Amino acid sequence: MQYRLLELAERTGCKLVGEDCLIESIAEISSALSGEIAFISNPRYVEYLSVTRASALIIKPEFLDVCPVPALVTDNPRLVYAKVANLLYPPKKSEPGISASAIVAESANIDKTATIAAGVFVSAGARIGAGSQIEAGCVIEDDVVIGSNTRINANVTIGYGCEIGDNCIIHSGVVLGADGFGFVKDGEGYLKIPQIGSVHIGNNVEIGANTTIDRGALENTIIGNGVKLDNQIQIAHGVSIGDNTVISAATAIAGSTHIGSGCLIGGLVGIVEHLTITDNVMITGRTMVTRSITQSGSYSSSTPMDTTANWRKNSARFRRLDELAKRVAKLEKKTII
Repeated sequence: MQYRLLELAERTGCKLVGEDCLIESIAEISSALSGEIAFISNPRYVEYLSVTRASALIIKPEFLDVCPVPALVTDNPRLVYAKVANLLYPPKKSEPGISASAIVAESANIDKTATIAAGVFVSAGARIGAGSQIEAGCVIEDDVVIGSNTRINANVTIGYGCEIGDNCIIHSGVVLGADGFGFVKDGEGYLKIPQIGSVHIGNNVEIGANTTIDRGALENTIIGNGVKLDNQIQIAHGVSIGDNTVISAATAIAGSTHIGSGCLIGGLVGIVEHLTITDNVMITGRTMVTRSITQSGSYSSSTPMDTTANWRKNSARFRRLDELAKRVAKLEKKTII
């Protein structure tokens, strides 16, 4: 796509300073060429202003005096960059229709504007809404409901009875609605507990590649509106995640935990079962959450990197922490007496 800079300003709510020009693509400020637009949100990239060959820039007002090319001026360059990128690079839309190699049950209800690609299997009772795209090799099991304008990328499996809202993006390798990990000790072995709940995904949700969301044991696993999940996340049975929460890669959330709205959860976080995390909580990477969080704020538990020698010494000291605490308690008691 191509846009005049003036139109980009109007569509993104920015002030245009300088002459109008044609914009064809986006690039890094250090490598941008004629016909491209770049952005600066970090002051350390200001040094490139004097040498950039971009046709236009997206900048904050404080950089305007040293900007040598036309500019879209905004207090939030990164947000405007995202809006411009969405205009210049709209999502690919496949032609509506059902591929000859797809297998679709007679009782499935597929809107005439939906796309069913090669090798897709759509089972009995499934419903797929207007404008949705199911890409190659996906498996849609019995009674699945998929809303409008949702894109399911290649090789996704959606288990029976799961529901996905409107305007979602599900990336390749995702599995929704596999059985939760539920077993009870039975003599020397384990008896499987049937997982009779489902998975309900809200509107405007994005789920990264190879993420897995298990169906509930009794109640549904629920992902709220606007939730964004990175790659390779594990969400166990009966978890609920509130609206507009964002979770980074390789995080694992154990069963029946309830996470509020507007939370930011870093990568490699572990959250144990049956906890409640309130709204607007930030959890930094590699944190192990072992108790409920009832107050908004930022929480951390992992230790920063150190040299191996120092880490080993401090690890040895940590193992003596209980012994040292008891000694301190005794000393405090003697002092009081």
